[in-house]
Amino acid sequence: MMTRASPLIAAVAVVACTSNPFNVATGEFTAPSGLAATAAGDRDLLFVANTGRDGLRALQLCNAPLFLDGGVDPADTCPKSEHAQFIPAPIRLFPALIETGDRPLRVAGVRLNRSSDASAAGVALVAGAGSSLAVVDGRSLVDTQTTGTAPKAVLQFDLGQGADGGTPADGGTPVATAAETVDVVAANPLDTRFDLETGAATVTAFAATRSELVVFDVTLGADGFAQFSSVRRCTLDPVVPTRLAVVPGSAAQVYVADGAGDGVVAIQTSSVLASGGACVMDRISAGGRSVRSIALSPPWYDQDDSGQPRTRAAGELLLMVLQPAMVQPGQRADPGGVLVAGTGLGLVPKGIVPIPPFDPAKEVAEPMRPLSLPNPGGLFNEGAFLRAVKPKAAPEAPDLTACPTAPCTPLSIGQPPGAAPVLFPLLAAVSCSDGVTYFIDVANRRFVNQNKYAQPGDLGILPIVSVPVFAGVGSAASTPPSLTLDATKIEPGVTRGSSWRVVWHAAIPGLERRGGTIKPVDSDTLRFTVTLPNLNLFRDDPAIALAVGDVVSLAGYSIGTDNSAACQTVVSSESTPRRFELNIKDVQPDHLDLQVLPDNGATLGFHPQGCSAFGAVAEVRTARTQPWLVFDGNTVKGRVRDDGTFDAHQPRFDYPLSAYGRTATDVPPAPIASRDLAFSLLISGPIPDTPQEAGSQFIWSFTSGLSPVAYGDQVHTTPGFATAVYGYSSRRTQNLAFTSVTGMDEVLQADPFFLNSTTTVGLVAYR
Repeated sequence: MMTRASPLIAAVAVVACTSNPFNVATGEFTAPSGLAATAAGDRDLLFVANTGRDGLRALQLCNAPLFLDGGVDPADTCPKSEHAQFIPAPIRLFPALIETGDRPLRVAGVRLNRSSDASAAGVALVAGAGSSLAVVDGRSLVDTQTTGTAPKAVLQFDLGQGADGGTPADGGTPVATAAETVDVVAANPLDTRFDLETGAATVTAFAATRSELVVFDVTLGADGFAQFSSVRRCTLDPVVPTRLAVVPGSAAQVYVADGAGDGVVAIQTSSVLASGGACVMDRISAGGRSVRSIALSPPWYDQDDSGQPRTRAAGELLLMVLQPAMVQPGQRADPGGVLVAGTGLGLVPKGIVPIPPFDPAKEVAEPMRPLSLPNPGGLFNEGAFLRAVKPKAAPEAPDLTACPTAPCTPLSIGQPPGAAPVLFPLLAAVSCSDGVTYFIDVANRRFVNQNKYAQPGDLGILPIVSVPVFAGVGSAASTPPSLTLDATKIEPGVTRGSSWRVVWHAAIPGLERRGGTIKPVDSDTLRFTVTLPNLNLFRDDPAIALAVGDVVSLAGYSIGTDNSAACQTVVSSESTPRRFELNIKDVQPDHLDLQVLPDNGATLGFHPQGCSAFGAVAEVRTARTQPWLVFDGNTVKGRVRDDGTFDAHQPRFDYPLSAYGRTATDVPPAPIASRDLAFSLLISGPIPDTPQEAGSQFIWSFTSGLSPVAYGDQVHTTPGFATAVYGYSSRRTQNLAFTSVTGMDEVLQADPFFLNSTTTVGLVAYR
């Protein structure tokens, strides 16, 4: 069922003029999100879901090819004055807000052609908080600027609910909630000469609600309005859909990211019937991880083993942005990350691609680890592929530079300064919660890293470590031990930017101050009973491993149930906090048994006599044969072994080296997960040996060696939470990457060719 509504209202414009990035007067964005483009007459329209204002903005992009010298063809009817400008409202000073309904989030551009003259008349399909898709006519928005007539009304295409759909098998989701739209995509045809989306009389589109996949065809009726036919659906349970994706140029199947299960499911379009039923799904694993966003590769180009040019099939590779996993004890918060998988449509078989140097097209090896940022603070949200530039012996718009042999897709690195853009076989852009969008060299399974191009070989990507500094307590300050870091164990792509410390007789986190009651058990044993019986958590934690031989130092005393003179003497005589340490004899959930400390000549021990109970505040410390506790920031990583060594393991975040070996004994070795070693250390004497030296520590830090090629708002320094990212190309534009920075109320436009240019603006901010 379809309904119509009034399309345009005006928004107040905010004009800003700064430099780098260049700011464009656009009208207010309020929480922009989804992005998609369609064709309308002599131009493309990039639609932006202006979620906070319940509508869309439409950015005009002229799409006719330029001359090879960059000049505009005089026959081009798209005025230069309207290029990169928003569709105006009736009061032309302001950009239009195209009202679509409650909280538009996802947009699909459907590239349709009129039957009368084959001219472009695309529409935008908009998914929001309801069960309908808003349908926006792009051509009438463009025509309104010259004819003065009102644009076509916004339609509402109700996805409805199939007879068999709406409630999962467990009955947990009400029908009204299950019908809410999640995502929508369109399978536009692909012009194989230029690898660009093109128009057709009929385009297949896919929409996901919380419980169903809906497939339908979109055409233009005689009245010029979009029409929908061949509607069919299937139920997705148990899949919880988060995003949809299609192979560029193909409507044969749709891919659904599973936000609750493992990975992604592929559904053949032919298997979805008008009568409904359960979806027939083929799952592509993400190693047990749930997925928040997906993208499928365009056609791309390389050479085979004999050096012959080769075309790689569209949809051969699947980019999966992972949901962060549950935080594990002793580990940093999981950052999610990005995985690359084969779909089975091309040379790469279905499944996560192997680690380098193994060729995904013909070799099987350990699957790659997720690519993630080496420092905490950013989670990847969405990913998109950029158009891979086809090798050509002569320039042809939009590729104005000849490139006879792949790779041919340019990206400005900025290193060395003034250098030409570097050519890549296949690039993806991934948005992040820190407001930045990062580029990934997909074929090599790594971030595009400025440091890699700043110095010869791999010198620039090596992590840098500061000299460990010893902060001694008491007499340890004058007779410090030594700490040696093994430089051969510091691994690019594993060693993260982080601050480390290793502490002798460290106060165990969570047990730095623990109140309780001390009672004698026998002449040699004191029992310290805690009010919160959770000491087993520290005993069973593999990093802390509280055990017999660790120690307790008492920081304070109080009169308990026994107010005798003996107890008053104990409390009043201990005027120096943490004067001694008592060895732990036993660890139970609710108490620690402690060894009394006898006098040692003139040195007073601790052996309270005649006092049946007194209160105490205890500090529990590491001791025994493993007295050193290692911290990554404030996270306990483990104890230094008896021989003074410690191996710091961290999950791999990148594969930055130019070459890797194929076995663990090669130089460099294969980057297998069991060798994810960030560094090794050795502590040697003289070692502290008195309670007064407790807390003596070494401090040092690393930088990761990763300086990612990325773009973000360079004016605002606070994170902006980037969401949707969209790769755009036309006969005029080789490649652009658009990102909605929802938290900053702006959309960024990056030109990869000029991104780090010192002479040409490569980044535009629409606010």
